[in-house]
This record gives sequence, C-alpha cells and structure tokens, in this order.
Amino acid sequence: MKAIKHLILLLVLSSGVFLGCQPNVEEISTDTSLQLSYSTDTVTFDTLFSSLGSITKRLQIYNTHDEAINITQLSLGTGDQSPYNLTVNGFEGNSFENEVIFGKDSLLILVEVIIDPNNQDLPFLVKDDIQIEYNTKKENVNLVAWGQDAIFINNEAITCNTTWTKDRPYIIYDSAWVDTGCKLTVEAGAKIYIDNGAIFTIAGSLDIQGTTEDKVLIANTRLDAKYDEAPGQWGSILFYPGSIDNSIDHAIIKNGTTGLTLSTNLVNGEGAELLISNTSIHFMSSSGIAAYTGQITAFNLEVFSCKDQLVAGLGGGSYVFNHCTFSNDPNDFTREGPSVIFTNALEFNDGSTYPNDLTLSLTNSIVWGREDEELTLDLSANTALNVQVQNNIIRSSDDTWIDLGNDISQENNYPKFYKPALFNYQIDSLSPAREAATASSITHDLLGTLRDAKPDIGAYERKDSIP
Repeated sequence: MKAIKHLILLLVLSSGVFLGCQPNVEEISTDTSLQLSYSTDTVTFDTLFSSLGSITKRLQIYNTHDEAINITQLSLGTGDQSPYNLTVNGFEGNSFENEVIFGKDSLLILVEVIIDPNNQDLPFLVKDDIQIEYNTKKENVNLVAWGQDAIFINNEAITCNTTWTKDRPYIIYDSAWVDTGCKLTVEAGAKIYIDNGAIFTIAGSLDIQGTTEDKVLIANTRLDAKYDEAPGQWGSILFYPGSIDNSIDHAIIKNGTTGLTLSTNLVNGEGAELLISNTSIHFMSSSGIAAYTGQITAFNLEVFSCKDQLVAGLGGGSYVFNHCTFSNDPNDFTREGPSVIFTNALEFNDGSTYPNDLTLSLTNSIVWGREDEELTLDLSANTALNVQVQNNIIRSSDDTWIDLGNDISQENNYPKFYKPALFNYQIDSLSPAREAATASSITHDLLGTLRDAKPDIGAYERKDSIP
C-alpha cells in the first residue's frame, strides 16, 4: 500500500499540480506593481490615400505574470472623432471596457485607419493613440499615419487636352480613358496609381514628360513596403488601334499585369504608335510590352522581371530599339520561352493566322535571362521583312546571331550586370558591353550620364562609381 501511495505522490508531483501550486491564471490581480508589455510602442502606417482604407496592423498586449489583469478601459484618444478603428476580440469600436488578459496570455488588437481629405498637396501627419488603463496605471501606444490627398478617376473619360501635374497623385479606379482626338499631358514628377485590375486606355494621345531628376511614376495603389515589388496589381496601359503621337519619357512603370499594350485592328492592320525613352518597366505578371502590329521607337529603355515576355512584337509592325537593356535574370517566375520575341503573324486558337509586314531594328542592346534562348524571331509567314539585329549581347547558343554581328553567350551573367540580384542592371567595369556600342544620336544614358566617344552597349553608360 505504501508503494502505491508513493507512486501516486510521484505522479502528482510530476504533473505540476500539488497542494495548490498551479497558478490561477484566471484570478484577477489588482497589484499595482504588475506591468503589461506591448509588441510595439508605435503602430505606424505607410502613406495612405485620403478616403481609402488601410491595411490592418496588429498590436499585441502581453501579460507575462501568473495572475490575470483586467484592462478597465481601452480606447482611442480622440474617441469617435478618430480616423482609426480598433477590433478587439472580434468587436469593432473606439472604446472597450473590462478586457481581461489571463496569466501568461495576450490580447490582440487590430488597427485600421481611413483618412479624410485635408485639401493639401503635400502628405500630412495623422496621429492618435490607444489609451490603456489597468490597476491605476494609464499607458498608451501611439498611432501614426501619413495621409495624401489625391485626384480620383473612376470609370471616366479624361477631359480633352488635359495636363496632369505633380501637385497631387492621380488614382485610377476601374478604368480611365483618353478619347480619340484628345491628348493627356503628364508633367515631370507626377504620380499615377492604378487600382487592382484597372485599365488605363489611350485612344487619343498620351504625352509623359518626365525628367532625369523628376521621373513620372505609374504603379499600384498599395504603398506599404511589401507591395513595392508586387506584380499583377493593376491591368495595363492600353493603346487603341489608331492611337498616335504617344510619347513616354523618363518614367517608371511597375507592378502591373502588362505594362504597355498596343492593340491592333485586324480588319485594316492598323496598330498604335509609341515613342518611349529613358524609362524602366518592371515587375509585371505577364509582359513588359505587348505590341500587336505596333509601331514602337525606343531608346534607353530598361525592362526586367516579367513572367512572360519583356517585349513582344506580335503580328508584324515596326520596331526600333537602340541602347536598351532587357533582362529576366533574376526572375521569381517559372517561365518558358524567350524574354524577347518578334513575329510577322498572329496565330489564333482555331489555327488561322493573320500575317503582316515586319520591320525590326535592334542595336546596341542587351537581351538576357535564364533561358538558353532569350531572343526569338518567328518569321514563318510570307510577308515583307526588313530585319536588322546587330551589335547586341544576347543569351543564346545560335551562331546565326554571331554571323549578324552580335555577341552571344550561355555564361552566367555574361553581361556582368553590377548587382542583378538587386535589379541593378548597370554594367561592371569588366563587362563585354564596355565601349562596344556603335555611335548613335543617343548622347545620354538612362540616368542622364553622357556617353563618351566609345559608348557602352545597353541602357547604361558605365560610371567609375556606382551608387
């Protein structure tokens, strides 16, 4: 019998419950020496557009003690006038009472904010705090957000011959379009944010006038850090057939599905016309540029990190590319096929084709990526061709490119980009692109650096020091 009693005693001791030694985590203590702790002392939101809801931020309140603590009052400092909103235990509001945190437990608070317009061009600070009262203590956690008034365009036409300035950002919801015969001018430093899935259609003309110091930004509406490199956040800038006199200079276009789409009229073969220069297009869930029987002239153009093609000129058209850098390395997407492709026919699911004449000039450019063949010309249709591809660095093993006067390789990072892992496609001092370009009228590079008497291949002229 004694052995059995000793065994029971050992089992009880090992379980940690004996003679009331287990702490009562539900027993509320009023001990003023007990202290709660917080996951942060300030909940901070990135810049938010007025009238738009924010992402949800989390605040955790920890009770590290054995006994429970009752938060008698938890509220926003400015009460029902606050732009912030709290969710505690599944309930939304600006004030809560008697929220008990058991011993060794925590309380999760969800915080959101909607900022009212403030009729200001510059971003403005929006502050409040969460006030916590317990056991005679009064503590607070700061709430900080930057608000930005914006001009909202929701499923509407842009007034003819309008100019967008850099004073306030423009936000496109659902769709916006420039009608035939109308022109939209975008001044240097302007910011255009396109919402999820929205399309910006140009039937008339678009003239983007950025500068080296003040580029035009076209991006997604989410400004928090994790959406800085987030493909597929908006649709495309779509140029209708017959859209002419389009110019994009010194712009950054990122985080869409297809950056630029030039559509075609299959009845008469009419496409769209675009001059693009000193511009970077990147982080697209489909293509950087998709042109159907388009007319594109481009120089100092950089396109990188797209799921399908960086540039696709399909169904013929006229294309001139000089001093461009196209790279799909690194690339977080799983993909097959070349990054740059040109064809002289459109092929449809029923097997039919739509052929058209193709004119292509690709010079002084880098075409690179992880596939063995990153440049393809599909010229199977019987059409007029005027194709000149020379003095480029191409990821390929096809000696035909050498015969045409190009440099090819399968060597990893053969162009010797400076920091491709960080999407910096300036060239290293030992790059084969150094002093290998033919002379042209493109006197400055993508960053505004003057090209010397022996210019470099690609969008960048090598500098002795790279930031």
